[in-house]
Amino acid sequence: MVPICGCLSAEVDLFAAFVIGAIGIDALRHMSHRRQLALVLIPLTLAFHQLIEAGAWWSLEGRVPEVVGSVSIYIYLAIALVVVPILIPYAVRNVEPNPRRRRWMTPFLAVGVFTGVALGVILLVGPVSASIGGYYIDYRIGYTFHDAAGSVYLAAVAVPLMLSSHRSFVFLGVLNLVLVAGLGWLNAAGVVSLWCAAAALQGIVIAHHVRTEAGQPWKLPEWLRSLRLPLRTG
Repeated sequence: MVPICGCLSAEVDLFAAFVIGAIGIDALRHMSHRRQLALVLIPLTLAFHQLIEAGAWWSLEGRVPEVVGSVSIYIYLAIALVVVPILIPYAVRNVEPNPRRRRWMTPFLAVGVFTGVALGVILLVGPVSASIGGYYIDYRIGYTFHDAAGSVYLAAVAVPLMLSSHRSFVFLGVLNLVLVAGLGWLNAAGVVSLWCAAAALQGIVIAHHVRTEAGQPWKLPEWLRSLRLPLRTG
């Protein structure tokens, strides 16, 4: 089985969708080149991803018809398993200025396409199940590809970032590895799922990169920049 875990609750999903969507719109407004479009689509896609999961929560809680939940679950899984492993390496490669590094990223884009197609087939064949496991939704599909799928998927979404000449993307690639390990442990322990927080962090890094490329990086408010911490002497 391939496990995928959602966020804390429908309400948290909706709040996360609003925040990540706002970050994505901000990045879209500050695009300086069309090649950044796929990159900007990442936070917008993740925002829609969180929004869709609210329907799954409400269905599993018996608050909306079951058909709403079924559609929400399949769309949620299609984005997570098919769209994300293709979109991330494609977007990162698209904005990479170094030709040699772009060549290094190409095999991982191919890995992402293969992974997305393979997991898409598994999603279509099924079985697909979803259940509330404490503070997250535990999604499961298929009968095989558990460890192998997770490793290949992670390679597709993390390695191209770490191969980038942009330091913010290298940071994001390392962050993805840490988050997958840490959040994976929390999910396995049945404690809580904070994947929406991870999505928000990715959106912030991407929006900051797009803004920086446009010459308009985020800055601390004037009142905060004017603060001076007392220095200890002697």
